[in-house]
Amino acid sequence: MTAVAIVGAGLAGLVAAHDLAADHATIVIDRLPATGGVLGYEHRLVRAHQDRCRDAGVDFLLGTTALRWELPRLLVAGPRGIEWLGADWLLYAGGVRPAVQAEVGLLGPRLAGVLPAPVAIHLAEAGVRLGARICIVGSGDWAERSAEVLGARGSELIGISTDGAHPGFAGAHWVGWRATAVAGTGRVSSLTVSRDGIDCQIPCDCVVLAGDVRPLRNVDGAIVDGPRVAFAQAAADRVTTQEVTRVALEAAAMIRRSNGSTTQ
Repeated sequence: MTAVAIVGAGLAGLVAAHDLAADHATIVIDRLPATGGVLGYEHRLVRAHQDRCRDAGVDFLLGTTALRWELPRLLVAGPRGIEWLGADWLLYAGGVRPAVQAEVGLLGPRLAGVLPAPVAIHLAEAGVRLGARICIVGSGDWAERSAEVLGARGSELIGISTDGAHPGFAGAHWVGWRATAVAGTGRVSSLTVSRDGIDCQIPCDCVVLAGDVRPLRNVDGAIVDGPRVAFAQAAADRVTTQEVTRVALEAAAMIRRSNGSTTQ
């Protein structure tokens, strides 16, 4: 039986694992100690798909980080130590991330207070108040989640929406403006936004980068499409659970076709 290692225990990983389990020895690996990914382990879809996976015989290796793919094996590190897992296929379902400062062309020095959305969210959820006046750059899922968490800490929020979409949270908005530079001494004190040749400076003490979503690719040897590697990642600023499910099933179908399996 063909063995498939799936990296990522979010919705995409769980959907793909269940779809493949009938005719593949399937194991799901995630660095977090629980399933769910960005949806969280208590989400109804996560719980339902986790139960279906367990009933189908899917194995789980949680709290474990996938490090390197060398066909036919995957190097992982976790509570059991560092070990190689045998696998004929790697299906990467590790989610997506917003672009960082260099990727979006945000000029200026590297300053404290300029954070990617996942980091800002984790810090805020841990009780850290990141700033009194926070600019959130982006208008999609990461921006809305950032606003929800940061707003709960009492910060004033300012939305910067390059694509012209209105950010889905309350507060001041600069719709159709592009964040171009940060300034400050040690810590960010202003964000420059530009449109039609006009530059404006917005005073702030924190900038959260929450747009221009890109797929995570942090397993050495599985950065791009290659031998026996499939990706299940819906890389867009706004993604529905239906779209995540579709992408996961397409990745699973590619593996089945390659192996000559017809199970649906």
